[in-house]
Amino acid sequence: MDYEKNEINPKKVLGMFIPIITAVFIACASILYILYKSWSNKAYFERWKDYEDCGV
Repeated sequence: MDYEKNEINPKKVLGMFIPIITAVFIACASILYILYKSWSNKAYFERWKDYEDCGV
């Protein structure tokens, strides 16, 4: 029987996991960016909340 087709080598494993790792990294970066923007917007609106009645 020919076992070379089913043999696990580092290039195959690396080729399988790089897209998965990249997708997980992009998903985590996206979630962190969304959280950062929401916290930033909240801080911005908290800072300027007192000036809404001034008409500026």
